[in-house]
Parts: sequence; structure tokens; C-alpha cells
Amino acid sequence: MQRRILTTICQMYYEQNLTQQQIANKTGLTRMKISRSLQKAKDMGIVRIIIDYSGLYLELESEINSKYQLKETIIVDSSMNNDMKNQVASTAAYYLENNLTKNSTIAIGWGSTMSRVSNFIQDMSNMKLLFSPIIGGHGKSELDMHATTISSNLAKKTGCNSLSLLAPALVKSKKEKELLMDDTHIKEVINQTKRADYALFSLGSPLVKDSSLSKSGYLSDDDLKQLKDEGAVCDIVSIAFLNKDGNICCKNITDRSVGISESDLKNIPLKICIVEGEEKHDAVKVALKAGYINVLITDKDTAKFLVQ
Repeated sequence: MQRRILTTICQMYYEQNLTQQQIANKTGLTRMKISRSLQKAKDMGIVRIIIDYSGLYLELESEINSKYQLKETIIVDSSMNNDMKNQVASTAAYYLENNLTKNSTIAIGWGSTMSRVSNFIQDMSNMKLLFSPIIGGHGKSELDMHATTISSNLAKKTGCNSLSLLAPALVKSKKEKELLMDDTHIKEVINQTKRADYALFSLGSPLVKDSSLSKSGYLSDDDLKQLKDEGAVCDIVSIAFLNKDGNICCKNITDRSVGISESDLKNIPLKICIVEGEEKHDAVKVALKAGYINVLITDKDTAKFLVQ
């Protein structure tokens, strides 16, 4: 009953554009009660405030599209003193709501920026979407950063479905990977992800101190040494590492990752990358040059770096 009353008040305030006093007069409640109800509706998730940060840098977006042959670039204003990860994640949610087609499968990456997208996305149950993880779980990293968890959270918030890849992201040997990949459930999930219509993922800078990958607990000292020796500057969902020239490196690591392959990712028709922060500048540039991205959602400073 409480939710019904709150929803009614919100409908009058946000859709009918009535003032709080007008709503109070109609409902017989005090203006203070109306104000508190509107706040409670936000706290309960009945009302979500979504800010569309796109459209502010059309010329710069067009320049990036032309330089890297992208379908679309959306630049978020990084001059605002807000949490940039949240701004990028919010913009990604808005993009998904307005661009996904019905009955689509969306391959989902992992990481801290990715984990926030579900905080901003709305109900899309009429779209009958399927969210599927690109890779298994990452050791010591928090569960909400795993691709399977992110897929599940997106499914819950949109009222759609998701698949779970119940396997580690990285195993100790190729033989161990082969055994896992032979599991019927794992094989089915990976095959479904390969056939995705869209991919949504972020990028990592594997050699940056305290990167998500370095904190995941999966990498051995030998793995970390290989990343450094081969000059890995870009981590693409931990299924591909690229050096400064955009060439694949550290195959000994990705040969042990449990998920789709980098070629499978490249074959997904529309690849949406959400990324922010100065430490990711080189990673974004090489991923763009190597053709792993069709739609880029990023901050203003990263965008300026890309056209230098």
C-alpha cells in the first residue's frame, strides 16, 4: 500500500508537474509529508534520476568517430566534480536503454566501472534481453566485479534474463582450461556469448599499480613478469592483452582464460566500450586502433588525448 501511495505522489509530481502544495491539497497530506514521500520514493528506487551527459562535445565526438572509424562516441563532461565512474556508467545505461533491439544477447565484461551500470538502468522487460558473461570470475576481486554477477544484476534491474559462467577467469594450465571448457554448462554459456548481438565491456591497464587485474589474485609472479616483459598496455576483459602497437601479447596468459576468445569478441557486431581515467589513455588508443570498439563512452580528457 505504501508503494502505491508513493508511486501516485511521484506520478503527480514528475508526470503531471503538480507542485508539492497542489499534491498536498489533492491528497489531504501535509506539504512536508509530500516532500518526505518524494525523497523516500528515490531511496526505494521508485524514482530514478538519470542525467544524459551526451551531446556536449559533438565536434570532438565526430573527430574521434572519423579518426577511429567508430559508429558512435559519447563524451561525458569530466569538468564536473562528480564520480566519473558513475557518470560513465549512467551514460552507458542510458545508451543501452535507447539502442538495444528486442530479443538481443549482450556479452558482458567485468570490472569496477562495469559493476555500476546496473545502478542506473531501468526496467526493459518488454525487450526480452539476455545478458551473458564474457569470462569467468576473478579470484580475490569483489563478487560484484565479476562478469556473471554484473550480468545477473543487469538482468534483475531490467526484468530480463542472464546466464552464469561458473568458472574461474584464469586457470593454471591449458589442460585445466580444456577440462573446464568441456563441461556442458560452461560450453553452452560460452557458445551463447559468442553469438551475442552486442558486447559491453571496459578496459584495463595491466601494468598500472593497483589495477583491478593485479588485485584479482589470479596472476602469478611469472604472469606479472610476462605482462611487463611483453609491454602489455591494454587488458581487454582479460581475454586479450595488447602492446603499445596494438598487437596481441601474453598469449601464455590468455590461453588459460575461461571465456570467449578475442576473435569471438571481435566478431560480435556491436562492441560498446565504457572507460575513463588518465591511466587508461594508452589502453583505449590501442584498443581503438586494433578494432575492438564500435561505440566508445568516455570522459572528456580521454577524448582529447585520443585526437592529439
